[in-house]
Amino acid sequence: MTSQSRPVVLVVADDLQRREQLAALRRLRPTSAIAHSSGPLARQLFMDLLACDDALDPLPWLLSARAQTVALLALALDFATSCAASRSNERRALAAASDAAWSAAMREADARSRALFGRLLTASDAWIAPDRLVDRIADAQDADAMRRLLSQMRARSALPVETAPQRSLVEPTIAVLLADLLRLPDAVDPVAWLATARGEAVARLSLDAMLRQVLPTPQHLVAERGAEIRPPIRPRLRVRAGPLIARLERMEFYASCFRLHFRARIISADAAKMMFQPFTPDALTRWNGVTRVVDDAGYRYVVQVEDYQVMNQCWWWRQELTLACWPGLDAAARSLTLHQQPAALARYRIPQIGDQMVPLAMPELGALQMRIPLPH
Repeated sequence: MTSQSRPVVLVVADDLQRREQLAALRRLRPTSAIAHSSGPLARQLFMDLLACDDALDPLPWLLSARAQTVALLALALDFATSCAASRSNERRALAAASDAAWSAAMREADARSRALFGRLLTASDAWIAPDRLVDRIADAQDADAMRRLLSQMRARSALPVETAPQRSLVEPTIAVLLADLLRLPDAVDPVAWLATARGEAVARLSLDAMLRQVLPTPQHLVAERGAEIRPPIRPRLRVRAGPLIARLERMEFYASCFRLHFRARIISADAAKMMFQPFTPDALTRWNGVTRVVDDAGYRYVVQVEDYQVMNQCWWWRQELTLACWPGLDAAARSLTLHQQPAALARYRIPQIGDQMVPLAMPELGALQMRIPLPH
């Protein structure tokens, strides 16, 4: 069990987690099956990512080598979001009519929708874009059809034109990107605008979408975990990395996954200062846990956050964290090594629209490593 604090290049914790998940998918044991991304364009892009070297940071590569592709994918995700939002609006209206207790919240949600999307989602003749557009995109030639569809949506929304909409700079989410696209002048190419003006955002959003399509969710893994294949162990190993003090309390092993339960404490004066910044009223702070899990044969496991609870936030805060690791542990494994690369603590601001969480940099966490012998 070791930790180190020498000077390193830090990344935002969520970006590191995406990179490590891709690296793990490249080094699963041969019997592990990987699902496919939706749509031929996304599927080919994800295969290209898997063929890259682990040392390659996927976000800069997407920005430099696949900017038009991720912009087109993000455009299709925007339309898919509009479909879901349209139907959600209808459900909210029904709920407000049948349950007076929800009416105030529904009115507030509808007001936010109108502010973002104009008549597109709230008019009596609300128009729903074709569903599953991501599945239909085969190559960049489909961009013309997407442009025509967006033009129709702009006309339906009846929103004022803005030459340089700024909403998605503050909240770079799919829904807010669409709100900006609906306000662009017709002369502006939406694919080129996404690639140049919002390249980093669409690269993240597209990578997130592809990983969600490929990876089983922690909730699915836990629901389908089956019987325990090994007795649980309680390592109770404690390690410190910068302001982070982490303790691995328990490990549980199932056929489809294994789970790591941590208790953590973070001590940082930066935390107290950041609590009073303008974005903090809707903010959550959490440690994402270790990012890399490797067995003694060199096989990797994809790590995802299953659940976390933050007990308090100030100069220091405590946290309980459960990680779901996929696939299930190899039967021949004799030990596991858990790594954390140096990163900036993940901090999130919840946007006013949707349930996405926007990452912002926080205190710097050092590297750590734990080796766990596995009894047989």
